[in-house]
Amino acid sequence: MALPDKAPTFLRRMDPRDKLDLYAVLMQGNALRDILQPDETVTRFAIGLSAEAAAAGLQIGTEDKAPRYADRVFYMQLSVAPVMQGAAIFLNRGIVLAVEITFATSFDDREKTYSVGIQVVKK
Repeated sequence: MALPDKAPTFLRRMDPRDKLDLYAVLMQGNALRDILQPDETVTRFAIGLSAEAAAAGLQIGTEDKAPRYADRVFYMQLSVAPVMQGAAIFLNRGIVLAVEITFATSFDDREKTYSVGIQVVKK
């Protein structure tokens, strides 16, 4: 799945040779922008890659750098597979790749999926 038009993109760009730690924060409250309602909690989650991101060699950290969630913050470490680090798609303005965050909440175990963009460009 390509990045949806209105999906946010992290301001911090990633060089394909780097490992990048990212933190996605969930807003909580009664405002329209809030993803979680008051007293709603995340019960389970998964962080995955779009098909385009996987094909470009984007990888999600494992072991001690595996995705985790605490206090409304998702953590993930991203890197590009060594074989893809010199690919032409990362030259000039690079490419925005989609990371998908899926989670269930304590309100009727409803499931939500959000896509966020990561711009990968050779610096």
